[in-house]
Amino acid sequence: MKALLFSAIVASSVIGASLIDEAKTAGLKPIPSRAKAVEKLTSNPKNPTTAAKVELGKMLYMDPRLSKSGLISCNTCHNVGLGGSDGMGAAIGHKWTANPHGLSSPTVYN
Repeated sequence: MKALLFSAIVASSVIGASLIDEAKTAGLKPIPSRAKAVEKLTSNPKNPTTAAKVELGKMLYMDPRLSKSGLISCNTCHNVGLGGSDGMGAAIGHKWTANPHGLSSPTVYN
């Protein structure tokens, strides 16, 4: 039993290291841990964030009229009240069909 557990730990470490290398090769970088560094990445002096833009974003996020059926908003699957996800094993989409690949709705929180 200990050998099996040890093998699983080693395998997951190797896989994790491989994914990190793959992400670095693709040019991906970790999200900065300091707020000022994150703000520097997300702010654009030519297109500053304003209260009106934030309010528009909230309205669009909650508006089901943007969906094909007119019944589903972004918040239906990425519910900010539930941590930005729907908590389902497989995402439910248009016409209440489950994701054919069994994928769940990822959180919208960073």
